[in-house]
Amino acid sequence: MMSDDFKNYLKKRMAHHGLSKQYEASLVCKVADEVAGGQFRAISFRAGVLKARARSASRAHLVRMNQGVIISKINEVLGEEKVKRMRFEIGTGSIK
Repeated sequence: MMSDDFKNYLKKRMAHHGLSKQYEASLVCKVADEVAGGQFRAISFRAGVLKARARSASRAHLVRMNQGVIISKINEVLGEEKVKRMRFEIGTGSIK
């Protein structure tokens, strides 16, 4: 894990170069992939909405049923409430 000092420095540098939103989106997607445990793959994050891809409609349905818990876990790891809701796509692209 990164130290808090380094995280703060990185946030400031990203903001200085106008990359704050991209940094936030990549961080949220990384954490979501870790929390997902292979159930889905995070595709993007914007304005509180995490877009994810599931392999099948049944897998997406199972994840959707548990999305409250998943969102809580993601936000807990992030240390703040960034993810408000999730959207799903069905497909096999880039799911391990």
